[in-house]
Amino acid sequence: MIEQLQNINTNNTPIIAFASGKGGVGKTGMCLNTAAILAKKGKKVLVFDGDLGLGNVDVQMGLTPEKDLSDVMRGDTTLAEIICPTDKGFSVIPGRSGASNLPFLDALERRNILNDIRSIANMYDIVFLDIAAGINDEVLGFANFADRTVLVVTPDPSSVTDAYAVIKLLKSKYDKNTCEVLVNQACGEMEGKKTYEKIHMAAERFLNLQLPLLGVIPQDRQYASAIKMQELASSTFPNCKAIERLEKVATNLLQQQQNRAA
Repeated sequence: MIEQLQNINTNNTPIIAFASGKGGVGKTGMCLNTAAILAKKGKKVLVFDGDLGLGNVDVQMGLTPEKDLSDVMRGDTTLAEIICPTDKGFSVIPGRSGASNLPFLDALERRNILNDIRSIANMYDIVFLDIAAGINDEVLGFANFADRTVLVVTPDPSSVTDAYAVIKLLKSKYDKNTCEVLVNQACGEMEGKKTYEKIHMAAERFLNLQLPLLGVIPQDRQYASAIKMQELASSTFPNCKAIERLEKVATNLLQQQQNRAA
């Protein structure tokens, strides 16, 4: 069972999951733009598309991979062989969009895939897992497997409620307390911090957890335009407000990881 999967990192490469309680909060965009920003800083970054049914990282990156995660799950190829380079300087392990009844749902195969990710991580400076929204076993299993989890949330009350559900289940099922909050689509700094405080106060009161605030990303027309154009704002509009904030988030991620490794 996925509950038995252990977070055993035998190398120094951090594996960071990007998660969200509900869809539509911009999780994948946050993950990909952060990867591109770090790649510009000279870091070797790998993004694993962990949304097993609705993977769309390859779509957002304009990739047309010959093989994807479903081929690995069928045993037709290896995880390393489906890694795709991108023109943004980082690499992607493409998921499988629209697939059903995948053998990956078997717990043993799931364990093997995760072990493969750990082995591949040795070749990179940082690995991101873009996992599905929600609180099912797949989502929680990936978040538990990761060294850290960036929980993307918006000021929408349902997003806040669902994000807290992720935190609560990770704590109750795995005693996991490595979530960090990234507020997206905030109308301003005040709204972003109020959104964070709602989650933080609930986690502190009911779960006895202290949740760090990783950053607040404002609503940004240019960022939204880049999404519609199927581009990364970090490349198309590198000076927009959202990317300026995300640059700070990326820098913080690196600094925090260096502090942990010290």
